[in-house]
Amino acid sequence: MLKSLQTRILLYSLLIASAPVMILGAISYESQRSLLEKEANNALNAGSLNIVNETYSYLNERISDVKLMSTNSVIIDPRSPREDKSAELKKFIEAKGNYYGVLYLDLDGNVTVDTSNKLIGDNLAKRTWFKEAMEGHEFLSDVYSTRSYPEPVITLSAPVHDLTGKLIGVVSPAFRLEVLWEMMEKKANEVSDKYPVDFFMMNQEGIMISKKDPHGVLQDSALSDLGLTKGKLLEASLSDKLYSAENGEKIYSIQPVHAGAQTENRWFVVVGADKKQVFQPLNDLLTRYLTIYSIVFVSIILAVYLLTKSIVRPVRDLVEATEDFIDGKEFVTSDNKSFEEMEKLNVAFLRMMETIQDREKEIVRTEKLKYVGQLAAGVAHEIRNPLTTIKGFFQLLKSQDHDKTLIEKYSDIMLLEVDRVNIFVGQLLDLAKPHQLEWEKLNLRDFLNDILDTYIPSIPSSHVEIINEVAESVFVYTDRNRLRQVILNVLNNSSEAIGSRGRIELEQTGGSQSVKLMVRDDGKGISPENLKNIGMPFYTTKPDGNGLGVATCIQIMEELKGKFLIESTCPEGTKVTLIIPTTNRFIK
Repeated sequence: MLKSLQTRILLYSLLIASAPVMILGAISYESQRSLLEKEANNALNAGSLNIVNETYSYLNERISDVKLMSTNSVIIDPRSPREDKSAELKKFIEAKGNYYGVLYLDLDGNVTVDTSNKLIGDNLAKRTWFKEAMEGHEFLSDVYSTRSYPEPVITLSAPVHDLTGKLIGVVSPAFRLEVLWEMMEKKANEVSDKYPVDFFMMNQEGIMISKKDPHGVLQDSALSDLGLTKGKLLEASLSDKLYSAENGEKIYSIQPVHAGAQTENRWFVVVGADKKQVFQPLNDLLTRYLTIYSIVFVSIILAVYLLTKSIVRPVRDLVEATEDFIDGKEFVTSDNKSFEEMEKLNVAFLRMMETIQDREKEIVRTEKLKYVGQLAAGVAHEIRNPLTTIKGFFQLLKSQDHDKTLIEKYSDIMLLEVDRVNIFVGQLLDLAKPHQLEWEKLNLRDFLNDILDTYIPSIPSSHVEIINEVAESVFVYTDRNRLRQVILNVLNNSSEAIGSRGRIELEQTGGSQSVKLMVRDDGKGISPENLKNIGMPFYTTKPDGNGLGVATCIQIMEELKGKFLIESTCPEGTKVTLIIPTTNRFIK
């Protein structure tokens, strides 16, 4: 995948260009996120604290009111009639305007005065606020419903003492929640200028006062909905960090409500906002960033592609010109103008190719001279001996009487020497002159069987065992007679290499384009020094050889579009591999 120069340059350029953009984008994103989280934290905490402060002020005003009621001159006078006390309390709530009504209870918890005239005679001694007042405390109750008032109320209570300090009763006003909600809503709106918020009061039991409920009070605990417990609620109220709801959709600021009186339960103000709305600017930023990044990324790809194309094109032209030169064509540099370094490289390559061509010509000329010298030496050696013999017999015939018997004897010897010269010349022609090949499709197994049927009986000794392991029918394209000449030559060499006893094995492995025929013997093998010279004309280790056999086999296999390979380990034996085409696609 990364082998192409253009691909590598493109990839590396994209990495180099994209990494800073991505890093800066990530830093910007995290910075903006941190900023929004800080703003949300400040806004919600400020809103909740403002509501808490207003609630604190409001509740303290109510506590001050109940203290004033409990110290009214008419209320603390045991001799004041019930009607006077009721009238005095009515004047008070009419002046304040935040109360539904006020109760006055005797020491037994009996309602003796009720400004609404609905609870006269009822005994409320079991109410927590009455018990706390009897203990001498001002007390703020939980929100609860009563048959006297249409909506839930919060009740205050305070002990009433006469002028001597003796406890004579309990006064208990119930104030309206609407005023409290209006105050809370006003402060919450200061936060909702940025994003909508939810706000409510909740006690430690999870009972929530919310304007969302038509009755004003949600009786079921909201702790589980918020993913809170009593402990977590208290912990969250003591922290400046925002609390994230269990479902992850809301964030809340939770602040405790302090009052100047004892309470039945601890109360908390909760101000919450939707995370999506809080972080909407961040999502918008991310969308813009991704859009810009996509445009930049595409632009970088296009620019780098054009750049790499201009860089790689001259390199590709140089590679193609070099490949053409390898195939035997003239090396031609590209006319396309490129960067200075590439033009210098083209000139250097051109000079190098010219140098290679000059050296190649010199090498070829030298090799030709060397080969001609070897050929001349070999020919001279092989022809001189028969000519010397013939010359000697002619000299004998010249110096002696013409004896017919002697002439016939000498003539036979001279004819044998002439035949020897003729055979040698024929071998030279086989090596140097290409033959007109007769291509045909052969079954290699049957072809080998025919050769072995005629060859095995002709082996001069019985110490050689030939094992033919070519059992599969494989068809090859070749010239029957030329291939036969090669196989017989290989078999003869293997037989001659075997000492007192040995074996020759023939094996075959198939392929899609060619077949490998291996002839392996366990003879004495060929030394590394001699193996490297095998195939050179006139090089031989046999006393009566001329060194043309293997050279001729190599020449024939090249004509047959195959290969002649030889491997040998001294003294383990020799393996000759003939690679023979199975298709005529190589034949022209």
